[in-house]
Parts: sequence; structure tokens; C-alpha cells
Amino acid sequence: METSLQGRRALVTGAGSGIGAAIAEAFAREGAHVAVHARAEERARPTVEAIEAAGGQAFAATADLRDRAAIAPMCQAAVERLGGLDILVNNAGIFVRKQVSEMDLESWDAMLEINLTAPYLVTQAALPAIKSSGTGASIIFISSIGAGAFSSGWGTYAMTKNGLIAFMRCLADEVGGDGVRVNAICPGWVETRMAQDTHRSIAADLGVDYEAFYAENMRANMLGALVTPDSVSDIAVFLASERGRHITAQEHTVCGGCSPGNSAKPAEEDEEAA
Repeated sequence: METSLQGRRALVTGAGSGIGAAIAEAFAREGAHVAVHARAEERARPTVEAIEAAGGQAFAATADLRDRAAIAPMCQAAVERLGGLDILVNNAGIFVRKQVSEMDLESWDAMLEINLTAPYLVTQAALPAIKSSGTGASIIFISSIGAGAFSSGWGTYAMTKNGLIAFMRCLADEVGGDGVRVNAICPGWVETRMAQDTHRSIAADLGVDYEAFYAENMRANMLGALVTPDSVSDIAVFLASERGRHITAQEHTVCGGCSPGNSAKPAEEDEEAA
């Protein structure tokens, strides 16, 4: 399958580690020049260095995504250095597991700011460059099968991930006439630091052994598979390439067949974007 991104220009948010890093590195392997977003340069550096060591092109694009005023300048600087923009991946996100009765306003605001407001502002700032790229431009949102979760403590996270999907569908209609495709990838549990931290917290609440709980829950899907970040980056490359030229306004689930309502509830991002 030909999935070359040769000569394409990409911005990936939350790309210092986990899924974002895997996507940035996969894009670079396919020939894209990648702006690696992270909150600070030291967070982006491992991904940039990995790409450069493999012969690819990348640089750090830094901004605190809770600082609304910092987002547009970051996008503008990235576009100027790339010489345009063909691919945008809104990956950065956070997760706080709390029941409504316990949710503090700070945690609520943080999830809304980073999971919903920041992708909106990044997209808005990048849209002129994306639209002028011509037919073949691609915007990808990293949502989650957690958008369909119906369990205590997941309400705010599920709301933000549902919001991303709704935004994705409406945006796809708005920019389709410009030749821009817009899609969402919805991972289940993916082996990242965030998954580890979340399982450790849940195991402590349940009073069970973390190692055993993590090992069992991470494979609680129809394939009994441990889903790794490269499984998500493979879909991102496909969607961004010519192979995905007629795919837009769609959700693409990567979870091994995991039900959003079972005990293996997802939390995919591990880049602290704030």
C-alpha cells in the first residue's frame, strides 16, 4: 500500500510522547516535514531527535495549550517554518477521573480547555494554510472510544471526546469544498504512560494489584491484543495519504474490539499538554 507523505507538511499537537510521538515519527518516515508540538521544547526534543536520527525532518513547536493567546502564534510560526500546512493532527489531551459530585472546577476547566477549546483554536489558526494547501489536505482529531463510556468518573472526559467528534463532522462539511478531509481516530486503551497512570489509580481505588489489573484490562478486547501507539499512527498515515482521499467526516476506532461500556474504558493520550 502506497502511503507516501513525501513533501507534505504536518503539525501534530501533544507529540512529545505516546500516540502523538508515534504519529509524528510515522509521518516523518513517510516523507513529511513535521512540526512537533509540546508544552516546552524539552518535551518535544525526544521526538524531534528520533525523527532526525532516522533521517527525517522535524522541529519543536511549543505552546501551553491552556494559554489561548499562545496558540495562534505557535501555529503561525510552525506554518511559516514549514512553508505551508497539509496535515493537522489534534492529538493533545488530558484525563481526570472524578465523579460529578467530586469534580472540582479546575479539573473541569482543564479538560475543556485542552480537550476541546485548544483543538478548536489550533484548527481555526491553521485553517487558512490548510485550505490553501489544495486538494488532499487532512485534519485528524484524536478522540476516544471513551466518548461512548457510561461509567462513573468518566463523564467530563466522555463529554469532551464527544464534542471533538461533533466538531469534526461539522468541520468536514465546512471545508469539504476546499478539498480538505476531516476525520477522527478513536483509540481504546493504548499502551502509554497515561494508561499506566490511570490503571494505577483505578487499581488503588479497587484495592487490587496494579500489575495484574493492568495486564488483564489492557487486553480486555475481542482480540486479546495489547494495542500500541503505532496501531493508531498507522491509521493516521492512511488518512493523511492519498489512500484516504475519499474518507471524511468519519470515526475510525482502534481498540481490538473493546466495548466502551466495559471495564476497559479508554484513556489514550499521555502528553501533558497544559
